[in-house]
Amino acid sequence: GIVLTATALNLKVLAPIGIKTVKFAMRRQIGRFASPPAGLKTHCTLCPQDECQNYVRVLLVNGDRLFTCGTNAYTPICTNRTLNNLTQIHDQISGMARCPYSPLHNSTALITCNGELYAATAMDFSGRDPAIYRSLGGLPPLRTAQYNSKWLNEPNFVSSYDIENFTYFFFRENAVEHDCGKTVFSRVARVCKNDVGGRFLLEDTWTTFMKARINCSRPGDIPFYYHELQGTFYLPELELLYAIFTTNVNSIAASAVCAFNLSAVTQAFNGPFKYQENSRSAWLPYPNPNPDFQCGTIDYGTNMNLTERNLQDAQKFILMQEVVQPATPVPLFTQDDVRFSHVAVDVVQGKETLFHIVYLATDFGTIRKVLSSVNQSMSSCLLEEMELFPPGRRQPIRSLLIQHSRSVLFVGVQDQVIKVPLMRCNFHKTREACVGARDPYCGWDQVLRRCTTLEESVSMSQWEQSITQCPNKNVTVDGGHGPWSGWKACSYSDGGSAGSCLCRTRACDSPTPQCGGRPCLGSTAEVTNCSRNGGWTPWTSWAPCSTSCSVGFQVRQRSCSNPAPRHGGRVCVGQNREERYCNEHLPCPPHVYWSSWSPWERCSVPCGGGTQARRRTCENGDECSGCSLEYQPCNTLPCPDLKKTTPWTPWSPVNISDNGGHYEQRFRHTCRARVPDPGLLEVGRQRVEMRYCSRDGSTGCAPEDPLRSGRMTTHFLKGGWSAWGPWSQCSRDCGRGIRSRKRACSSPEPRHGGVPCPGHGLEYQECNITPCPVDGNWACWSPWTRCSVTCGGGHYMRTRTCSRPTPAYGGDICLGLHTEEALCNTQPCPESWSEWSPWSRCDSVGVQVRLRHCDVLFPTGNQCSGNSTESRPCVSDSNFVPGDPCVCARALATLPCSTWLPWASAVPSWAACLPSWCTRTARGTRNNHMMPQSSTRFPLLRSTPV
Repeated sequence: GIVLTATALNLKVLAPIGIKTVKFAMRRQIGRFASPPAGLKTHCTLCPQDECQNYVRVLLVNGDRLFTCGTNAYTPICTNRTLNNLTQIHDQISGMARCPYSPLHNSTALITCNGELYAATAMDFSGRDPAIYRSLGGLPPLRTAQYNSKWLNEPNFVSSYDIENFTYFFFRENAVEHDCGKTVFSRVARVCKNDVGGRFLLEDTWTTFMKARINCSRPGDIPFYYHELQGTFYLPELELLYAIFTTNVNSIAASAVCAFNLSAVTQAFNGPFKYQENSRSAWLPYPNPNPDFQCGTIDYGTNMNLTERNLQDAQKFILMQEVVQPATPVPLFTQDDVRFSHVAVDVVQGKETLFHIVYLATDFGTIRKVLSSVNQSMSSCLLEEMELFPPGRRQPIRSLLIQHSRSVLFVGVQDQVIKVPLMRCNFHKTREACVGARDPYCGWDQVLRRCTTLEESVSMSQWEQSITQCPNKNVTVDGGHGPWSGWKACSYSDGGSAGSCLCRTRACDSPTPQCGGRPCLGSTAEVTNCSRNGGWTPWTSWAPCSTSCSVGFQVRQRSCSNPAPRHGGRVCVGQNREERYCNEHLPCPPHVYWSSWSPWERCSVPCGGGTQARRRTCENGDECSGCSLEYQPCNTLPCPDLKKTTPWTPWSPVNISDNGGHYEQRFRHTCRARVPDPGLLEVGRQRVEMRYCSRDGSTGCAPEDPLRSGRMTTHFLKGGWSAWGPWSQCSRDCGRGIRSRKRACSSPEPRHGGVPCPGHGLEYQECNITPCPVDGNWACWSPWTRCSVTCGGGHYMRTRTCSRPTPAYGGDICLGLHTEEALCNTQPCPESWSEWSPWSRCDSVGVQVRLRHCDVLFPTGNQCSGNSTESRPCVSDSNFVPGDPCVCARALATLPCSTWLPWASAVPSWAACLPSWCTRTARGTRNNHMMPQSSTRFPLLRSTPV
């Protein structure tokens, strides 16, 4: 299989030539209204603007007339034009029922030799009333039954043919006989050309309309059907019809080509009908009342043979039971993942037989050339695929037409017509390629020793063609070199040098790489007797030093390419790389590093969570990055519960009596907390005990009880508190401490069973609640930054912050610097200036200037130090007094420009300083020979000093 691009096909975009080309070119879009007529604006507001134009949909030749119909912005019209002068219009009629309203509706039409127009199209604006309609000519107009789905059910018309007594129409439609969902079937319908319609019943309607299903499928236990007919091509000499079918647009893309004999179509129309009594009945076969029906039996002048039975049968018997089967049980050609849209067939005379070449247009703008197997013992072959458009710019193909007189295939697309030559035998350069292509157009002429057509061959007996099998598809062939040619004299040019050599060549044609095969390995040319020795390029600049201090290396390189050695020449002698030491006199500073960490210090608390620290020191300086002190938590387990209880106080009487006895009580306090230091415990809950003491002492009260000892008098004295003492010193200077004060139960003391003082003798109070000052401390130093320059002396720096902790509540700030800087890369920078430019010409003040530029994009340090420009005064001519060299120019500026200078040996250096408005050709000499007057131009001056 060969895939040909547009360049290989030698495609041309043409203007229409000849009537067939005119018909073809006008098939789609001929003219458009810039603005629709006023009466059509209502339709145009309802439809896309692209459709509101005049699209030619009917283009038929009738003798010396050309019949055309166009959509005319949804108001179709038809015209008759002179064939030789298309601008001459004879008459204009309505296009309704002859041309569709919309350019999106499919239609087909033909004109018979008697002048009748048969059109299959939509009859209304919406496209809901399709019909096969006859008009013009001498016969009455007829159409298919209106709004009857058993006649036509949403058809898409494809083509029509005038064959003997019948007119055939090919289309696809929704199958009314299919009861399981919506399915599209392909159909062929026919009517008699001499049909005149019925009387009363089927008046103005076809009485001979019949249709049958066309089948194209892959056989099998479950056949695979290609239901939708897309295009046809009829060969009248063979009574053979080629048709292309595709799957439904909502299913997997696949296409097939089937061929049908006209006898198979006739056989289906002579068979039984398929009839449904009512909508609830099944479709059943029904015998054909006229199995050998012929159009010639109808006498349409008197309608004598059209009985009521005939008209009733014609009204209900439309669909045939038998299906039109293809000429071969298997489709001639199938291909998946593609949809064919148009077909054209060419019958080609080969060396031994006739061949059918089928051209298939795809929906993405390519054409496939297929060798049909209708009259062959072998299967169909895909010969080649033609790419008409470059990648990314493909468009669908609208029409195909073969012009046999020119051996050309015309391809119609949206905006142009493309001409493709049918015979491209010169594409095959070798006998193997020519014969192996299996192309019926081509064969190998053994006399001319090239691939030719049969007409171009010298002798048919010497014309070799072998089409017994399909060509090999996509067989990868690696390239191979042919033999070397003989040595021949040749010349070479390399820069400023040239010379002559001996050369020989070979071609990659034994075989030529094909279908992605590897190209030939090795050289295709050899040269001798012109060797060239290699030469070194200048050394590059020294690269930067590998180290910023201490001993490092610098590298520079050169290559053997000035010139490179060729054809056996000597290679360059010496090293292509040099190294040298650098920074050997720039010692690095001492190595600064941290010492090992010390052991962790003792934890700040024995329990309850504390901190401990460890330390390290910076050796050989104080520039270590990081911190010298590190903390970690310790003793994180909670402290145990501490409980402390005071001793009981002595029993003291309570002023409560009962039956001659009295009560006594005593106290003690308990404190419990999780603190690491028992001294931090504070007094907690108070506990009180009471007891009853009887008068007779039977209750066991203490013998020291004053009541029992008899020391108690009958006068009880109640205790009273003394004044509070001063507050003690606060336990903390800041951060919330505690102070206390005391009082005594001594004003008076309780006596003789008197009640003790109520309340507590000790009182606590918070003090110094303001937070303690926090002194700031430095955080760790950051790492050193990169050096600001790579040479010439720069600096780097590091910083730290006073944030460990940050000073607060009046604490001291950190002492010291927060930034440190140090010198780096102090080695001198290499020179980076370019070479000085040549001195400029003298300016108007007698100064010359030259320039240089820095080769470094962003110079640092002392790179490119100095000026980028230099100036100097111009050197005065010997014929002038010292001073401004342009004095003469200004002094003689008033002289007429026609004054000639005397002969001089050369143009003086001050000539550039003179006014540019005064230029004439001056005489001059060079090497004692007269120069043409036009050889030197400069401003006019006399050559005598002023």
